[in-house]
Amino acid sequence: MASPSLDSPKLCQDIFSILESQFLFGTSPVRKASPRPTSPAGKVCILSIDGGADDLGAASLVRLESSLRRLSGDPSTTISHFFDLAIGSGSGALLASLLFANNLSASDASVLLRQISLEKSKTRTRFGRLFKKENKTLEKVFGEATLKDASKPLLITCYDLNTGAPFVFSRADAVEADGFDFKIRDVCEAALCQRKGSKEVKSMDGETRIRVLDAGANTNPTAVGITHVMHNKQEFPFVNGLEDVFVFSIGGSGTRLSNAASVAGTCQADAVDQAVAMAFGESRKSNYVRIQGNRISAGSTPENILSETCVESVLFQGKRLMKETNEERLEWAAGELLKEQHRRLQSKIPPVFVKSAMTPRTSSSSAMTLTTILTGSSESPRYC
Repeated sequence: MASPSLDSPKLCQDIFSILESQFLFGTSPVRKASPRPTSPAGKVCILSIDGGADDLGAASLVRLESSLRRLSGDPSTTISHFFDLAIGSGSGALLASLLFANNLSASDASVLLRQISLEKSKTRTRFGRLFKKENKTLEKVFGEATLKDASKPLLITCYDLNTGAPFVFSRADAVEADGFDFKIRDVCEAALCQRKGSKEVKSMDGETRIRVLDAGANTNPTAVGITHVMHNKQEFPFVNGLEDVFVFSIGGSGTRLSNAASVAGTCQADAVDQAVAMAFGESRKSNYVRIQGNRISAGSTPENILSETCVESVLFQGKRLMKETNEERLEWAAGELLKEQHRRLQSKIPPVFVKSAMTPRTSSSSAMTLTTILTGSSESPRYC
């Protein structure tokens, strides 16, 4: 009798689940569990942006926001209205902060991202280092705002040289104690350090000092965001499994890798993508969306990448091309996010309980609007 084919991802997953259950729980017969229903509170929506997804991330979110506005009929809606948590590393951390700390539209955030990146590149020149030129746009954008001033849960990943371990800046922790609260502009500037230096970031009470080195180009923080939601029962009490989350993850453009650091970062991003896809199993088709370049036409613009055929991770089989383009996946994701919003309007149970800042600082909410920043107006800033 011919042996069954192992090409089926479903068969591979069943075998893997049986072996895992036998290893973890002994040799008792394994019963195949029936699919667990989604929480009555609905799905928690997570936005994750890789460290190397600056241009593609901005373009993807602009397109996603455009679809959300068109489908909802609300021309003023923004990305932050549809996601419960944002997490980013590197330039992705800056983009997430612009969206969740300032509640900017994706197009406005895209403009500021380019401006801040341009200023940051100038500071790396000999002239910029000589006069220690600071990134003025970051200061204008975020003012004295701290992590706990973010409108929704916000996570920023980095590497702490003082402890030699990863560190996650978290709004949830910032609300609990000043020792975990940091100025957003300092965190974002530190997150943009790319292997050529580091930056020390001090907490609001001065007791905690983090020597930040960016986690690396192209790093994927998706797993950190999922873990935070799964274990933060105070803010996400109804999340009991991956069936209760919807993850929208944006990766890199797939350009040719030029150095060891970019290779390592891309390998990490792919490994996390593979692990997350394996964790979701069959529900990855409905609960996990990953936008990234397929590396076939390296060097393409972000707009061209969105029109490319997208790729997905397959259990034990690496990646494969899908039938849809990245743009079509964005449109589908917009529809799913809108469905979740409609479901929440009809539900009596909120899926998220965002911690309130217990001791808000009157001087911290000084983040300015895009108009004030770009015009350099001396008038009183308009608060977001």
